Amino acid sequence: MLLAILSIVMVVLFTAFIVLKTYKRKEKLTGMPGMMIAMTIGMMSSLVLGVQLGIVFPRDLTVPSIAAILFGLGAGYFTGKPISILASLDGMLAGIMGGMMGAMLGVMIGPSYIMMIFVDILFIFIFSVAFQLSNQEANTSDKTNKNGIGMPFIGGILTVAFGIVAVGATLFYQFQPNDTSAIKSQDSQREQANSVQENSGYQIVSVDVKSDGFSQENIKVKAGVPTKINFIKHSGYTCIRSVQSKDLGIDVYLEKGDNFITLKDLKPGTYNFNCGMYMYYGTITVV
Repeated sequence: MLLAILSIVMVVLFTAFIVLKTYKRKEKLTGMPGMMIAMTIGMMSSLVLGVQLGIVFPRDLTVPSIAAILFGLGAGYFTGKPISILASLDGMLAGIMGGMMGAMLGVMIGPSYIMMIFVDILFIFIFSVAFQLSNQEANTSDKTNKNGIGMPFIGGILTVAFGIVAVGATLFYQFQPNDTSAIKSQDSQREQANSVQENSGYQIVSVDVKSDGFSQENIKVKAGVPTKINFIKHSGYTCIRSVQSKDLGIDVYLEKGDNFITLKDLKPGTYNFNCGMYMYYGTITVV
């Protein structure tokens, strides 16, 4: 959470800095370079802000999407305004697109330090290239050494290197053998024993939460019997972050592992439920 907040502050400050630089060099930034700078600022600022806000507000896409889109609109407009109306329009449209994509990505991935750091590095790299373009058009480009190696080039190498390391670390963590399986097995047995006592008197239905939806899209239960539905989330790498049902008044954020939802005696009928992003649906049929 703290890393996400720091990232948001960085995005705001960097965006404000390059907008001010654009205003100072407005007479020299014209045509396609100016439009590219406006589009880059609008897109990247809203994209990264959307990702971080999606991580901070994982249960609802509304706040991250609206905030990121508005910020991208403002960044794209004010960056392109001193250049041309066309540049402003280009920046605003890029800001809308980046805000929507960033918010969805943040909510889908959830808390991930690797992803948070990666988008920050990507943001700094892209901004450094945009800043170099601004300098170049204003004839104040920073000098490079004899080999032509500048900060954007170094930033690109670091971005690719970190991306490769991040992917490797994620795959290693996900597929590494479990050395503590015996201890976890004992803990699991104790949890199951406690669960049997807690769930006594209920009809229990288990539903696996997978990357492509729910293992049971039509759950059938008996009427007049207290019910518990256990949405089992085996991995954090799934876009299903929550389960909602307007019919039953349910809105539950899913943690990794067991997620029991208790339902009172239900009347016969069919009740709908869906994931928090309205991508996967299911029904509960009471007979």
